Amino acid sequence: MMRKVVHCVACLLWVGNVPAWAGGLPLTVEDYLQLPIASTPALSPQGTEVAFVVRRADLDRNRFSSSIWVVKADGRDLFQLTRSLGDDYNPRWSPDGRQIAFLSTRPYVTGSIRREGTAQVWMISASGGEAQRLSDATEGVEDFCWDPSGHAIYYTSRKALPEEERRKRDEDRQRGFDAVVAGQPKRPLELWVLDLLQNRARRLAELDPGISGMDVDPAGRWVVYATNYTGDFDDEQKYDLWLVDLSTGAKRQLTDFPGPETSPRFSPDGRLIAYVAQTEPDIEFAETDLWIIPAEGGSPRCLTGHFGYAVRSPCWSSDGRGILFVAAIRTYDHLLRVRVQDGSIDMLAVGQACYTEPSVGAKTQRVACLREDALSLPEVAIVDPSKRRVELATRFSAELGRFDLGRQTVVYWSNEGYEIEGILLHPPGYREGDKLPTIVVVHGGPFSRFRDVFRQGYAWQVFASRGYLVFGPNPRGSAGYSDSFGQANRYDIGGGDFRDILAGVDYLIRLGVADSARLGLMGGSYGGYMVNWIISQTDRFKAAVSMYGIFSLLTDWSNSIQPSWEKMYLGCYYWENLEPYLKRSPAFYVQNIRTPVLLLHGEEDDLTFIANSKEMYQALRVLGRPVEFVIYPREGHGIDREPNHIRDRVRRSLDWFDRYLRAEP
Repeated sequence: MMRKVVHCVACLLWVGNVPAWAGGLPLTVEDYLQLPIASTPALSPQGTEVAFVVRRADLDRNRFSSSIWVVKADGRDLFQLTRSLGDDYNPRWSPDGRQIAFLSTRPYVTGSIRREGTAQVWMISASGGEAQRLSDATEGVEDFCWDPSGHAIYYTSRKALPEEERRKRDEDRQRGFDAVVAGQPKRPLELWVLDLLQNRARRLAELDPGISGMDVDPAGRWVVYATNYTGDFDDEQKYDLWLVDLSTGAKRQLTDFPGPETSPRFSPDGRLIAYVAQTEPDIEFAETDLWIIPAEGGSPRCLTGHFGYAVRSPCWSSDGRGILFVAAIRTYDHLLRVRVQDGSIDMLAVGQACYTEPSVGAKTQRVACLREDALSLPEVAIVDPSKRRVELATRFSAELGRFDLGRQTVVYWSNEGYEIEGILLHPPGYREGDKLPTIVVVHGGPFSRFRDVFRQGYAWQVFASRGYLVFGPNPRGSAGYSDSFGQANRYDIGGGDFRDILAGVDYLIRLGVADSARLGLMGGSYGGYMVNWIISQTDRFKAAVSMYGIFSLLTDWSNSIQPSWEKMYLGCYYWENLEPYLKRSPAFYVQNIRTPVLLLHGEEDDLTFIANSKEMYQALRVLGRPVEFVIYPREGHGIDREPNHIRDRVRRSLDWFDRYLRAEP
């Protein structure tokens, strides 16, 4: 429960409810992929317009395409601002609100050279027209921000190899001398300034390779950034905050505390910097809190230590008196504001919906954000604290009106002293009393969760359209709950979380909605690990789909770009204590697996290496168990780079469940 510091009088009225769709058509995976997905809203300085990104799938070209759109804050004059052969994203308004800078991978010609595939900074009039390329970074641009004057843009780019060294490298590759030495440090990033008046770029400073996030102070004196120094994925717990003097290029360290400090944001007067840090420094699944620290250095102050939920996405209100943030609270994301003076918290946008990605304007109290719920796509919404209202600026969810969608609810059950939540999706036309074939889906992480929204990572509504009941539990170890709940499966993966999931299945059976004889299981990453673990411990499930999951904790530690994951959850390296690696690896119970299992894995997955699924397939094949193994080329962790791979993944999963659960369409 939230504490008394949350002022309910600040709750805003939700205006513009999304209707429950019943369009009559079943939702296919092709329909699902081609729905417009809005993201990254950016409110203009005056608060009158919002620029944002819309992503769609082009199935014929087998790619996702992103473009910039603009809409008035009152929902009028929605239009697509950019069109290109690349991806346009990360829109940012100029300080005067007349121009929008953005990143684009569109091809371009410089001199006689055609370049494509690298992101550059482009600029376009907010009213439309032709975009103008501003940068020509050899290695592409990673991040950028406007100078408060509007006359310059700062950006980061990977340091390029000298021309002669690059030419020799390319010649060696053509001759077959292309061996790769493991563990080589990444090239550093550089901070550049684009002078828009003189149309000239100048390097300001060489930084280290691990930069993540940057912000410029309102006076244009400093850039603050977070860095883990190496840029390695496994060093995510090592972020500190640094500043660069924009007049000299000199660097100054601001924080050096245990654990990561991330998401730095200058206050409107430039005196303070807000950032996010963790309650526990050495694990990725600890609660996050909002802190402030003087820009000149000094003692930090935690603003949300009394709050009890993880926070993210801080941004200052235009008057500097409060900081807005997103809080993951159970199955929803709420938009809140903490007052800098006393740490009291106001709820700005709450209820049975998820509000994310807040953006504020320099000259307004309005807030732009995304809103989505169980029957809507992400929509651009405007929060007006003075009028206590939340209104939609877009209506992309109207595209759902063609489809007959299932009813989605949040369900609760108790297990071993914990109250557990889950999301339950009924198929369209469900009749009370029917016992349905049920697919249990396990989320990744494990410090993640299922939210009560339409857009689920495994396209749940497509499975529901085929006649399945879909159930997504949030067992202990999930995000969105208390700090102790999020850490409850530390040293116990495959233990309490496993029992919580089975207790949820038993609850659905007692309700009379799940058919105990027709249970399926599906999950990816940690969810794939849990699929592999569960079917090695019980024969209750008649079919399973394991996606990019862990089979052997030894194999995973030895091949992953994040070997610290095992250390966080098992408490040791395998040479220090082999027992937990053996005791909690599905590999050492593989002889017990009799559930037919479909293994899906990306060939380029460097997080959960494909050797996991290869080893599982090999063992099950020797044991003579029903198993199929599908490898997706060019795919990394998630099998989500190419639309037609997602299409194939969903189709194969549906066919697998149809074969063994025999659901009727």
